This record gives sequence, structure tokens and C-alpha cells, in this order.
Amino acid sequence: MDFLAPYAALFEKQLQNLDYPKKPETLYRPQRYILKNGGKRIRPILSLISCGICGSDPVKAMPAALAVELLHNFTLIHDDIMDQADSRRGEPSVHKKWNEATAILSGDSMFAHSLLQLQNISEDVDHKKISDLFLKAINKVCEGQAMDMEFETRNDVTIDEYHQMIDGKTGALIGAAMQMGGMCGSASQNQLEKLLVIGNSLGLAFQIQDDWLDVFGDPEKIGKRKAGDIHEGKKTLLMLSALERCSKTEREVILGYLDNKPLSEPEVEEVVKIFESNGIKEETKDQFLKHYRHAEKALREFGDSNYKQDLQHLIKFLKNRES
Repeated sequence: MDFLAPYAALFEKQLQNLDYPKKPETLYRPQRYILKNGGKRIRPILSLISCGICGSDPVKAMPAALAVELLHNFTLIHDDIMDQADSRRGEPSVHKKWNEATAILSGDSMFAHSLLQLQNISEDVDHKKISDLFLKAINKVCEGQAMDMEFETRNDVTIDEYHQMIDGKTGALIGAAMQMGGMCGSASQNQLEKLLVIGNSLGLAFQIQDDWLDVFGDPEKIGKRKAGDIHEGKKTLLMLSALERCSKTEREVILGYLDNKPLSEPEVEEVVKIFESNGIKEETKDQFLKHYRHAEKALREFGDSNYKQDLQHLIKFLKNRES
């Protein structure tokens, strides 16, 4: 994604220059550690582009971009604890490198620092409005995570509930990142509404596409076990669509497997066959492409600019990604 390199370089410089205290080391070292481990930085880049697309210098949105990235990494630290994940981005997760207590406290501190970044936003921006937006997005992320956890013990999850869950876990912060960037760029109310549509649509598309790639993508390109979500019995859109569409016998087979997860390799293969025979592969791909088209349609409402062109390229890149 060479076209995003200038935004990434601008953001990375500011991120690495964050004035983190050196002590207590057990509080701040884990925060520096997870931030240095990389990541795509898509959310903060979207904040910068959104500011530019509304007619202002993207640098004006830097505090918002930093707030979003710190918040995102806070959620990763706590998610890894809840999921008992041993690694993140190819490195030991924070609670594995240190311990759970250190990880929880470091995450809490990152949360506080994300809010402190908002204090650096220009005075001509409505601070109350931007803080309200950010805090509501944070709560939606928590709601999405709670729903995802509840889904683990339920076999009656609906497709509408799944969409609500990923709208919270994935879409809310992306939508907020774009709206916050727009606010820093003096966006009109109509522009803010369009940015929200773009952000939420990208969040939904990205997560559904992730679910699809987990089953039908190349595991070498994805870098993880093929059909890992099925193995773990996750309630993805593919799984829920299959349960809704398949025959009574197939449904009983799947539910029997889900009651005794993790699934074995033969059981995973059987579920994939049910997906394919019921048209779930094609239907789910159509779903994430529809959300990408929704984002593209909203983007067309903005005037021509290099920022709009870069966002168009990003959506095209995400639409065609293989990992």
C-alpha cells in the first residue's frame, strides 16, 4: 500500500515520539512494546485522510489519530488476556511476556493516555462533541465484545445479532476514527454522516471478509490455521447462514459438533462441505463486497482530491486482499 506510506510515516513519527515516562517501567514498557510491534495503522490513517478529504491539513487530526491507535492497542492487550492468546503480530502477547496483572494495568494506562490525546486537539474543534463520539464508540466496542463472548455459549444467535456484534467490535472504532478526523477538518454534518457510513461499512466488510478468508483463503497467505474459526466453533456469518439455510439433518450435525468443540479435522471438513453445498461461500462473499460498495457510494459524495483518491485506492486494496 505505497499510496498510504506518507500517512503512515507521518503517524509513526508522532507515535514513536509519544512522551511516555520511563518509570514505573512495568507500566510503560509493555505499552511501548505493543506499539513497536507494528500493525497496519489503518484506523489512524483513516483519521488523517478523513481530515484531508474535508479540506484541512491532515496534521490537524493527529491527536485524534493517536487517541484511536492507543485505544485500539489497549483493546488488543485486554482481548489477548480474555482469549488467552499467546502471541500478537508474531510476538509474545503482553500478558505472556510479562503477566496478566501487568498487562491489565498497562492496558488501563493506555486507555487513559488515549483520552489525554484528545486534549491536544485544536481549540476550534468542539471538544465536548468529539469526546462524546469517542466515548460512545469505546462503549460500543465493549458491547460488541460482550456479545461475542455470549455467542460462545448460545446456539440461537441470529444473523442480525452477528451484524450488531461486528458493528460494535470492528465498525464502531473505524467509524469514530473517520468522524473524529472529519471534525478536526471542520466537516459539515452531511460529511460527518457520510464518513460514518464509510467507516461502519468498511468495518462490516473487513470482518465478514476475515471470516470468509479464514475458511476459503490460502492459509499460507493468512498466516494461520485453515478454518480455525470452524475448529473453535465460532458463530461467524458463514456458520449462522449455514444453520439458517441447511437441511434439518445438516443443522443437527453442525449443532452436535458445536456442543463438543473444538471440532476435529474431519468435522471441520464436513462443515465446509455443508457451507459449499448450500451456497454459503458465494453468498458471504457477496455480503462483504456489498458493504465495500456501500462505502464507495458514500465516498463519491465528496469532492475530488488526492485524499479521496487515496481512500478509493485503500477500499480497492481491502476488497481484493488475500490475508
